[in-house]
Amino acid sequence: MMSEFGSLGDGIRSSRNRSSNDHDRLYPSLFPSDEEAESDNASELSVESEARATPPPVRLKNPLFPKKEYVDKLRPEEIRWFYKQDGDKEWTPFIGYDSLRIECRYRALQNVEDEKEIDTDVILVLGGLYQVDVSKKKCTPVYWTGDESDITQGLWFYEYNGQPLEDGYGIQIETEHVAKFMGHSLEQEHSSPQKGPKPVQHSMRFTDFYIEWNHPNEIYLYSEAASSRFVRGFKKKLGMQKAGTRLIRGYKYEAVMDDKPADISHLIFVIHGIGQKMETGNIVRRAKELREKVTQMKSKCFSLIENCSHRAEFLPVEWRSNLKLDGDMVDLITPHKMRGMRSILNNSAMDILYYTSPLYRSEITHSLQNELNRLFEMFCTRNPYFQVNGGKVSIVAHSLGAVISYDIITGWNPIQLYDQFVNSVIEDEQKDSDSSDIKKEIHEAREKATAVESILKDVQEKHKKQSGPTLSFTIENMFCLGSPLAVFLALRGFRPQGKGTLDHIMPSSLCKRLFNIYHPYDPVAYRLEPLILKHYSTIMPLPIHRFDGKQKESYNSMKTKAYAAFKPSVSADKISDKGDPIDGNDSTDSVPHSSRESSPARSQGFSVFKWLKGKESEDMSAELKMLEKMEQDVQEIEKHIKERKEILQEVDQTDLEYRLDYQLREASFSSSYFSMLTSHTSYWTDKDVAFFILSHIHPELQEL
Repeated sequence: MMSEFGSLGDGIRSSRNRSSNDHDRLYPSLFPSDEEAESDNASELSVESEARATPPPVRLKNPLFPKKEYVDKLRPEEIRWFYKQDGDKEWTPFIGYDSLRIECRYRALQNVEDEKEIDTDVILVLGGLYQVDVSKKKCTPVYWTGDESDITQGLWFYEYNGQPLEDGYGIQIETEHVAKFMGHSLEQEHSSPQKGPKPVQHSMRFTDFYIEWNHPNEIYLYSEAASSRFVRGFKKKLGMQKAGTRLIRGYKYEAVMDDKPADISHLIFVIHGIGQKMETGNIVRRAKELREKVTQMKSKCFSLIENCSHRAEFLPVEWRSNLKLDGDMVDLITPHKMRGMRSILNNSAMDILYYTSPLYRSEITHSLQNELNRLFEMFCTRNPYFQVNGGKVSIVAHSLGAVISYDIITGWNPIQLYDQFVNSVIEDEQKDSDSSDIKKEIHEAREKATAVESILKDVQEKHKKQSGPTLSFTIENMFCLGSPLAVFLALRGFRPQGKGTLDHIMPSSLCKRLFNIYHPYDPVAYRLEPLILKHYSTIMPLPIHRFDGKQKESYNSMKTKAYAAFKPSVSADKISDKGDPIDGNDSTDSVPHSSRESSPARSQGFSVFKWLKGKESEDMSAELKMLEKMEQDVQEIEKHIKERKEILQEVDQTDLEYRLDYQLREASFSSSYFSMLTSHTSYWTDKDVAFFILSHIHPELQEL
């Protein structure tokens, strides 16, 4: 009992401050946290005002039942279950919906001899991401491993912080309390103040503390630690009353079935990039960070829809840890010098080499594909309403994960590149050969290669028809974070074509919207838009709104803006009489829709040099050479301006179906070198990214 009570004694001797508020919880309760809740001595007015601020209204202890006047057994609504992970200092309460179901299962287990007689299905809690085994008092994740929590039943609570006594002690105190005071009045007698300590009606002693009942509604816990006894002895000599920790029976807010999260209408798979082998379980934490940031943005910026009937859920997808690939061969050939740095590179950047290798690419692709389908099937089994109600699925993929996800969605196969390579080799050999015999052999090789290529394509088509789509769901949105997808596509031979359609990169039938989000200092990220229309290399990506910006223009209505280097020169009509350019738009202005007309002299081809050359004399030869050089320079400048005008006119004529590239804003006081090192992993906790994703999985939010 002493070891079990160690944490209890520490909790008595030191006050605990909650380190997280409702927004930091995985799924916040409708009720305020212990730090924000009013104490039992607060007025009813303050409680009611707080209740009005948090719909649905906060329910006090017994709103559905008459106020208790006598000691009675605790109802399930008065009991609250808690969970705590390893390393956490405090217990976190389950929401009312979860707590009631756990308590009902717990009572059912107490009343039967054989557990087979009751429903043995696990209880899904915390928005369906975790499941509770009541008999083992464990809470484990549903869709990933690790991250296990202990659960406890809260019967008695410390008044000062609302934390529960460990259920082993709570049950004993509750049993003693009911046996001794069952039916006793809970009302305090209003008499003249009594001098000296109140009489003790009952007491109960444990190894490290004891409990005293001064009244059925006034119970105190006293620690038996040496420091506590010394303080009490000192106060006694001074004539002061001994001070203990007051205990409260039953949770301060009742559990109700309405206290539950909304149904999931949008499922978002969060896919990691490189480095997962180096830190297993990292994507689980990243998905949790993104989920919390999105929840904060929804609560802060869209409070009117905070309690709407639908919500989005984020599920981490781990594809790297279970792969065998080359086993430990790379580790065997790694030199011992700078072993730590080399190990980091082997466990992170090596994933890119593995994926570009024809030996291991298929293993990586199948790992992610199978994991996505497995998670989706598990989710639909536990949420049967999702597909019936038209639930949508999106992907948030980081770094290399975006490339793998793209290949799975589009079904891209590297065999296409191998066919191109074989054909190019045959053509080169045919050009370099003069012998008719060699040319004949090359011709035969080309025919064989064509036949093999045709057979492979037929096999692939049959396999696609038999196996069906690679994923068992369709993609609504794909958010690429810090992605090198564009450079992979460029190296595969993708080139700009068409008039702004995205189908040759990502058909809308496979994915409705594609978003390429990157930090300006991220060394891994590349732009996608110039792969579709070449002139978009001269156009700035759309800036992502700051989450706390007051006026946020819809991304669909934002104007196209050109980089400063590609803006037209100052035209003649913008020059003042003094020769200075008139103030106009800055370097981020929209691309102009009109161009400067040529002067009559230029349209007629007039040349000052040619006119003077007809009057050439020996004295004018040096000046004529200088004029000739100046005119050549002017002609070069005019040629450059004409080329830029053609590009700008092309910008006006051809636009993308929708914008793909979105750039985060730079911090006001940040070092470019520091940003380069940290930007690639900064997306998960970036509030602007969370706001962007939230506003696009719920497009109606952009109009609010």
